[in-house]
Amino acid sequence: MDKGFLSIKQAAEYSSLSQRLLYEIVAKREIRSYKIGKRIVLDSQDLEDYIKQNVVERVDWDEKARELLK
Repeated sequence: MDKGFLSIKQAAEYSSLSQRLLYEIVAKREIRSYKIGKRIVLDSQDLEDYIKQNVVERVDWDEKARELLK
């Protein structure tokens, strides 16, 4: 859902990520950010895309073991 531009505080509430983590992500330039005056804002779609790129896949260890034992 596109909510437009979000402040760091709004982005933290929207994404359940901490403000500190968001500032680190911005500092590392892992997500596009915009500076308006003294405020840093994030595009909500960019934030969603960033989160989706960092998905952790579930590993079925039983299946992996069966494959190795073949």
